[in-house]
Amino acid sequence: MFLQHDSIIKQKIVADLYEYTMSQKQVADYLDMEPTHVSKLVKESKLEVLFVYNDNSSRKMNIFYKKDVEEYAKLLKSFRELRKKK
Repeated sequence: MFLQHDSIIKQKIVADLYEYTMSQKQVADYLDMEPTHVSKLVKESKLEVLFVYNDNSSRKMNIFYKKDVEEYAKLLKSFRELRKKK
């Protein structure tokens, strides 16, 4: 019974991760930019990392809150449209 409960918890966690978070690669694809540019946005505090896996490793993995990325995408779209008008 306990194992069955663990399985349900794992399924819920995975579902929530897919619904609410994005990897750095997913963010780059969503914003139509290179993953290295996403790192630059983080350093410039334009985009906030929700969680970092393996923070002390050279192979760390940034996880972003999907809603933050969507909000930044709206802002980025506005900037891109303004640039086209000039």
